[in-house]
Amino acid sequence: MLKDLRTFRFAGITVMLLAFFFITSGLTADDGVGIKKRVIVGSFEDKSSHNWYHGVPPGQGMADMLITALVKSGKFKVYERAALDEILNEKGLSESDLANPGVEASKKLQIGDYLIKAAITEFGYKEKEIGGSISGSFLKGGSLTEYNGRVGVDLRIIHIGTGEVITAEAVAAEEKSRSLGLATDKFTFGDVNTFDDHVVGKATRKVINQIVEKLDKQAGSEAWSGILIVADDLMFIDAGKEIGIKPGMKFEVKRFKKEVKHPKTGEVLKILYDDIGVVEATEVDEGITTVVPVSGSGFQESDIVVSIKD
Repeated sequence: MLKDLRTFRFAGITVMLLAFFFITSGLTADDGVGIKKRVIVGSFEDKSSHNWYHGVPPGQGMADMLITALVKSGKFKVYERAALDEILNEKGLSESDLANPGVEASKKLQIGDYLIKAAITEFGYKEKEIGGSISGSFLKGGSLTEYNGRVGVDLRIIHIGTGEVITAEAVAAEEKSRSLGLATDKFTFGDVNTFDDHVVGKATRKVINQIVEKLDKQAGSEAWSGILIVADDLMFIDAGKEIGIKPGMKFEVKRFKKEVKHPKTGEVLKILYDDIGVVEATEVDEGITTVVPVSGSGFQESDIVVSIKD
């Protein structure tokens, strides 16, 4: 009896601790990480000088590395290149159109939320004699060489719906070592192990990690946007389980009103929308979510839906 009482008390304390954790953290057992933003990794233009390197082009290699890192983070929906090309062809768009404010926002938002573009400005290493000796080696008495790898990119994160450049900054990283890691003719993006042994490879990975962190911070501060689909008396959103939408989530519905352009350059400075109402997710499937109106009326095909943060 005493043993059963102690077990019951322990279980009760455990439940109370779990409840306290969820309440103080603002979570419930059904809460997830939120809606994943859809990211398109565009081209990495290579403006660097690297006569020593003869592997996969750095622009292609870094773009592929970023795609892998974003997928592994579990926080984003990332398109593979083949799938993206197919979608762009279907919509009659190009990568440059995704960054063009003049292209219809609802058409672009069916594809993604953010476009990442970059220009590689540095991709290389320098050698420096630092003196000293290597004890216990047949090179005893010889000088040491320090290798300083440095990689830098000019990064742009573009909001696809508006075409606005929301982040534009230089991202760079260094890695120093007294060992180059391997011969440069064996250094390539195609071999993860040898790549990560090289000072340039390590510096590259630091840059990729910084880009992921910057995108995560940016994405976390903005609401998700999608497209409303109307079929007779039913309404849907063009996304679902794959990005973390759940029943009960609410979305504002907005409609394009007009563009505010610079009088001289014609550049789109701002896009204005009318507020139409609010809808709530009721049934969530892969790639599509059924919604019902909570407030407002006159909802139309291709209205823009914007997630509401609690």
